[in-house]
Order: sequence, then structure tokens, then C-alpha cells
Amino acid sequence: MADWTPNASVKAWVVEDQTGGINTRLTPGYGGQAYDVEALYVDYDVQYLYLALVTGHNPLTQNGGNHYAPGDFAIDFGRNGSYEFGLETTGSNGKTQGGLYVVSQWGTGLWGAANEGPTSILAGDLLGLGEMAYTTTGVANMGGHAADSHFFYEARIPVALFGTYWGADDFGVHWTMSCANDSLKVDSIPGASVPEPGTLALLPLGLLGMIGLARRRRA
Repeated sequence: MADWTPNASVKAWVVEDQTGGINTRLTPGYGGQAYDVEALYVDYDVQYLYLALVTGHNPLTQNGGNHYAPGDFAIDFGRNGSYEFGLETTGSNGKTQGGLYVVSQWGTGLWGAANEGPTSILAGDLLGLGEMAYTTTGVANMGGHAADSHFFYEARIPVALFGTYWGADDFGVHWTMSCANDSLKVDSIPGASVPEPGTLALLPLGLLGMIGLARRRRA
């Protein structure tokens, strides 16, 4: 777990690094490393909300033949399960990659919504664009299982797009794939408690470097 520990400046994070073959049990489903959601990080300043995700699930995976595509970031102000906002990750479902949506309908996975949280944005109104990037080549020698491959997502969202929600209440960020075999959620403090923008806000996408994952990679 220490290999996934971020720098102290990161506001909130959670780690659940598992491994195993396709029949290995996760929470709430199965899939082992290929469907493992391993770490989720949240940071922000007065201009942007930053998200970073580490997973064993390849972003190029498509739905079909017992394979399941990536989901979208779901953001829940008030932490009451409403998930008002969604950030489109790949654009593969007809939505705009990097688009922040007010979501009117979320997809669900295979295990019942109470067990898994939202999966992908099915319907909603586009508020504006953030920046979204992900890797498609697996990286090994990280975390507690050196042979496992890991993929990375990172996003930067202008906090102005959240309107009066931003700074008014605690919020949670959730991610899973379309089957919801595994998922992570991290809760954060109100967005009003933020510093002035620093170096990170001036970079196109720099959260993974900031949390220190690159330098924590095994020699």
C-alpha cells in the first residue's frame, strides 16, 4: 500500500490494490487484476478539481463477449448518493470526452445499484469541458504485485462548472467500469477550503506526477 501513498498535498485518496485471475473475487463482482480499481485521488484549488485513478482495467476494453468498457467519474455533492455530476472518460458512449454533465440517468452494473454505485453517463446535459487523459499501455512494477499491469486516468475540471454546488458541501467521487465488478469512492472536504492555484493548475495534466506515483515505481 505504501507504493500508492500520495504526497501530503493531495486532499483525499483511497487505495484497494488486489490481484488474481479473471475468476478472482473483487467487490462486489469478479475479474481479478483485469477489473481491479486500485487507487483514486482527489485534489483541488480555486480554479480546478483534479482526479487521478489507477486501475488494472484497460481503457480500450469494449462491451461484449463478457468484457466490459470503462465507466465515468461520478461526483456526489452532499454525499447522499445523488451523483449530480459526471465526467465522461473515453467518449465511447456518444458523450464528449472530458465533458462535465448534469446527469439525469446513470447506468448500472451487474450487481445491483445498492452494491456498486453509478457506472456510465446515459443521459444528461453538458455543462462544459474539462481535460481528460488516460494511458492505454499497462505499466508494471508498481504497488504490491510487481507483475500486474496498471492503467492511469487523470482529469482537470474547472470548478466554476459546478456552480453553487462547489464549496457548499462535502462531496464524493466514484469510479467503476460498466459491469461494476470493482469500484472505489473517495470523500473530500468542501471546495471552499482551498489554497491559491499553484504549479499544478498551470500544467495540462500533472496530478499523477504530483501524487508521486512515478517516483514510487519500483526500481
